[in-house]
Amino acid sequence: MTFVEGKQQFKILEPTEQEINILNELGNDYKQYSEMSEQDRSFLNTLVLRKQPQRLLELGVCSGGSSLVILNAIKNIERAHLYSIDYNTQHYNIKNKMTGFYVDNFPELKEKWTLKTGGLAVDFMKETGADIDFCLIDTVHANPGEILDFLMVLPYLKKDAIVVFHDTNLHARISKNNFVYNQYTNNLLMSAVTGTKFIPADTPFKSDILFVNIGAIELNPNTFEHIWEIFNLLTIKWQYMLKDEEIIKLSKFFRQHYGEYYGDYFDKVVSLQKGIKKLEKKAGKIKLPNLFKSLRKLFW
Repeated sequence: MTFVEGKQQFKILEPTEQEINILNELGNDYKQYSEMSEQDRSFLNTLVLRKQPQRLLELGVCSGGSSLVILNAIKNIERAHLYSIDYNTQHYNIKNKMTGFYVDNFPELKEKWTLKTGGLAVDFMKETGADIDFCLIDTVHANPGEILDFLMVLPYLKKDAIVVFHDTNLHARISKNNFVYNQYTNNLLMSAVTGTKFIPADTPFKSDILFVNIGAIELNPNTFEHIWEIFNLLTIKWQYMLKDEEIIKLSKFFRQHYGEYYGDYFDKVVSLQKGIKKLEKKAGKIKLPNLFKSLRKLFW
């Protein structure tokens, strides 16, 4: 099903029985370590099978559940290879486990896999190389998170690459204890990045999230001409602050790949976000009108 509005296309992806059967070859045990729903995994599997990519990139590995879905889908694609990158070397949530540990249970799939951990994507992209034609971004879900991830990998993507964003509606949970209401970063990217959009069919499934929670964008030349829209997302309040050495590294990277304007833009954004963090610490002691005055003094 395709909806066309001007030059923008929006497509709903429905897996075939054959595509579902290929996904089911992984069995069921790995699902306990997957942070994707059945619908999410099926969507990712279907996209890979239909696009037949050869150079794939994954940002955000966790236990390796999504890595396995991709590796299983490319096992019969000649010369296909998955490069996975995660900021954490140790599993972020399971004690004494390494990032991607569950992939070890599928040694027959590991020959098409390279895992890098312990840094930002920018630390590994030269080694990973250019001409990436399929990319899954599933990292922090909070600003600046995937906004920076996307900007770090974009110079290495093909002009028609597929970019998948997971947890696009994590903030739309209806549970009593919704601790992720501010995790809307991938939703912003699905709206801001130019290209053909794909989402799963909105079929009934058990979830406390009201909307489909995964989506993809097929890039085109216009994507690379609409970079301002992505950098502009960085002005929205950050949920965490980068390390100083990471800020310096990214400022240099953005100047190299996007030009001085965007390097300066990023520096200004960092100044804003640092100013907000400082003022937040004082917020309990400052009356609201005075808080706004203090913020203005930082920049004017």
